[in-house]
Amino acid sequence: MKMRMFLTLLGCVIVFGGVFGFKAYVDYQTEQAMSQRSAPVQTISATEAVADTWRPELTAVGSTSAVRGVDITSETTGRVTAVEVDDGASVEAGDVLVELDSEGLQADLRGARAEARLAEIELERQRRLRTQNVNSESDVDRAESGLEQARARVDGVQAALDKKTIRAPFTGRLGILQIEQGQYIDVGVMIATLQTLDPIEVDFTVPQQELARIESGQSVTASAEAFPEREFTGVIRAISPKVERSTRSVAVRGRVDNPDGLLRPGMFVRTSVRLEEQSDVITLPQTAITYNPYGDSVFLVNESENDEGETVKTVERKFVRTGETRGDQVQILEGVEEGQTVVTSGQLKLRNGSRVEIDNSIEPTNDPSPEVGNS
Repeated sequence: MKMRMFLTLLGCVIVFGGVFGFKAYVDYQTEQAMSQRSAPVQTISATEAVADTWRPELTAVGSTSAVRGVDITSETTGRVTAVEVDDGASVEAGDVLVELDSEGLQADLRGARAEARLAEIELERQRRLRTQNVNSESDVDRAESGLEQARARVDGVQAALDKKTIRAPFTGRLGILQIEQGQYIDVGVMIATLQTLDPIEVDFTVPQQELARIESGQSVTASAEAFPEREFTGVIRAISPKVERSTRSVAVRGRVDNPDGLLRPGMFVRTSVRLEEQSDVITLPQTAITYNPYGDSVFLVNESENDEGETVKTVERKFVRTGETRGDQVQILEGVEEGQTVVTSGQLKLRNGSRVEIDNSIEPTNDPSPEVGNS
C-alpha cells in the first residue's frame, strides 16, 4: 500500500516537473529571442534649428469704434416735409438730410427783416438830425439800440429756421432712417445714426508688464472673423496713462485704414502690435515642443555608427525654455543650439535612444506670419 502511494506521488512529481520545466525552457528561449531582436525604426519629420531675425507680436482681442459717430436728432418740432437721403447713404458734411415745415418761421423772418430795415432808416434819420443839432445824443443812442434789437431778432428767427433743415455734421455713412415724410416729430427724436468708417479705431488692452514695449506710432493690424482674408493696418494713436486695478491692464487705441468700410463700429477684432526686432534668435515649429507640467522638451536627432559601420539615427530628449510665439513658430531661449536637428512630428512613439528615420515629405507648418483664415 505504501509502495503504491509512493509510486503515485513520484509519477505526479515527474509529470508536473516536466510541464513546468518545459514552460521555463520556452520562456527562456522567448526572452533570448526578444533580447536579440532590434527595436523598430520609427519614422519622424525633423528640422534644423536656425537662428533668425525675430520680430515678436503682441496680440489681443479688441473692438472697433468710429472716429466720429453720432445719433442725429431733431433740435425742434415740426412736420417732415422732405427726406433727402436713403437708408445707409454715404453723405458729406453739410448735406441736407431732412427738411421740416418752416412756412411760419419764413414769415417771421420776413417781418423781422422789415423791422430791421425800418430801424436802419430811423437811425440814419436821427444821425442826420443830430448833425443839424435838432435832436439829442440819446435819440441817436435809442435808434442804434433799436437797430441792434431788430438785427438780433432777425438772427434768432434765422437760427430757428436753420434748425428746420437737418444736415450731416460730418462725412460718414448713415444707418437706417427712423422717420418718414409727413411725420410730426418732437425735439430729440432720432433721425438716424451717422458713423465715419474710414479710418476706424480699434480699442484693446495689454497686460501692464507689456507697457514698456509699446508706444504711440507703432504699427498695429486688425482682423475680423467676418472677413478672414483681410487684414487692416494702422498705428497706435494713444495709450491710457491709467492701469485698471481690476485687471492690471492698460487700454490702447489704434486707428486702422478701412477704405471699403468693411469694419463697423462695435465689431470684435483680433489686434496685433509689431514689437522691436531681435537678431539671432533660435526658432522651431510649435509642433516640435512637447509641453508638460514638469517642463517643456524636444527630441534631438543624433547620428552615430554601429559595429557594421552603418549610420544610425537615434533621439535624445532635451528640456528647453521657450519664449514668445510668432505664427507657427516658437522662440527657444535655452536647450537647443543652432544647427541641431529637432523632431517636429512623431514624438508620441519616441523615447530616449529610439532609432528613427527622417521623412520630411509631409512637414508641419512653420510660417512666422500665416495668412489670416489659413489653418
